[in-house]
Amino acid sequence: MSGAGVKRMLTAIVMADVVGYSRLMGADEAGALRRLKACRAAVAPTVARFNGRLVDATGDSLLMEFSSVVDAVEAAVAIQQALSLENAGLAAERRLELRLGVNIGDVIVENGALYGDGVNVAARLQALAPAGGLCVSRAAVEQIQGKLDIAFVPLGPQTVKNIARPVEAFALSPAAVAALPRRDLPRRPARRRAWRVPVAAALGALVLALAGYRLWSPHADAAAQLADALTTHEPGLDPERRARLLADYRALKPHRAFAFAPKAGSHWWSGDWPSPADAEEKALERCQMRFGEPCALAALDETFVDKSPREMPRVGYGGKFDPERIPGVRKAVAQRADVVGYAEAPEAKAAAIHSRGVLAISTGARTLAQAEARALKLCNDDDAARDADGVCYLYAIGDDVVLSRRLIAPVGDK
Repeated sequence: MSGAGVKRMLTAIVMADVVGYSRLMGADEAGALRRLKACRAAVAPTVARFNGRLVDATGDSLLMEFSSVVDAVEAAVAIQQALSLENAGLAAERRLELRLGVNIGDVIVENGALYGDGVNVAARLQALAPAGGLCVSRAAVEQIQGKLDIAFVPLGPQTVKNIARPVEAFALSPAAVAALPRRDLPRRPARRRAWRVPVAAALGALVLALAGYRLWSPHADAAAQLADALTTHEPGLDPERRARLLADYRALKPHRAFAFAPKAGSHWWSGDWPSPADAEEKALERCQMRFGEPCALAALDETFVDKSPREMPRVGYGGKFDPERIPGVRKAVAQRADVVGYAEAPEAKAAAIHSRGVLAISTGARTLAQAEARALKLCNDDDAARDADGVCYLYAIGDDVVLSRRLIAPVGDK
C-alpha cells in the first residue's frame, strides 16, 4: 500500500467478536441484530472515554485502536464488565457475549482503516479468549506491568492461523474480569429492552418488583398472576431475579409459552412459534425433556394459564424413528434431509436431542456405540446446546426411539 493517506504507526489494538452469533441469528434474527446494534452503540462511548477510536464494526466484529496499551486493556475490561451486568438474569439464548483480543504492534493506516500483523495477531488472540473474557499478547502484558493490577494467566506460545511465528498469549477469565474494580463507564441514553445501563436495570427491576410485577400493559393482571405463580413454584428466587425472568419472557417473540416443572421446582419457556398451539406444545415438550417430568403451562403469550401438568406423547414415544414424532424441534429441523432420510440411512446409526431443540444424527458408523457417541458429541457441541442448561440425550439407536430411557452416554445396544 502506498500513496496519499497511508502511514505506519505503533498502536494498541482491541479486536472483539460475538460468541455464537450464528446461533443467535438462527434463534432470533431480528432480536440478535437489534442486540448487536445496541452493543455497538454502548461500546463506542466506552472506547472514547479511554481515548480510543472505534475503527470498524463489520458484521459481528469490532475493531478498536488506542494510543496506550493501558487504555486498551482498561477499555476491554470495562466493556466486558458492562456486558456481564447486562447479561445477568437473561435467558441463555438472549445473552450477547464477546471475546476480546488485545495486542500492540505496527500497523498500516490507510484512510482511517488499519492493516497488518498487529491487527491479525489481535484477531487471533480474540479467538483464543474465553467467552466474556480477554486474551492479550506478551508485548501488551509487558506494557501494563506496574501500571494495572491485573493478573493474566499465561497460555504459553500459541500457533495460530496465518501468523508465521508462535504468539505468546495471556488470558483473563470472565470471573477474573468480574472480580476487578468496576471501571467508570460513560452513561448514554437508555434504550428500552435493547441495552440497559446497569444502574437503570437494577432500579427498573426493583420498581417492577415493588409494583407487583406488572410488566406489561394492558395485561398487568396476567403478569401479576404469573409473578405469584413463580413465587409459589420457585420460592428461592429473589424479587429482582423474579422480575427479570418475567421481563425476559415478555421479550420473547410471539407466540411464546411459559411452563413450570413442579417436582424440579423450575421452569421453561420458548418463543417465536407460528401459533399459540405450537408455542404451548413445544414449551411443554422441551420442559418435559429437560426435567424428566410432565410440566404445567403457566402462560401463553400474555395470558396467564393455570393448568395441571400434562404428559406430552412425543416425549414418551418409543416406536420407530418418525420425523413427525420428534418432540420440541422446529419445522426446519424435522424437514432436514438427514432427518427425513434417517430410516433409509446406513447402519450403524443414532440420533441425539437437546431440550433446546437441537437434533444431531450420525449414520454409517462401524458400531452402534460409535454412532451413539458421535451423535451425542455433535449434539452437545452445538452452540445452542452448549450455551443452555442440561445435556443431550440419545433420541434413537438404530431405527428405535429411546428418548424415554434418558441416556446421556453410549450403550452400544438397543
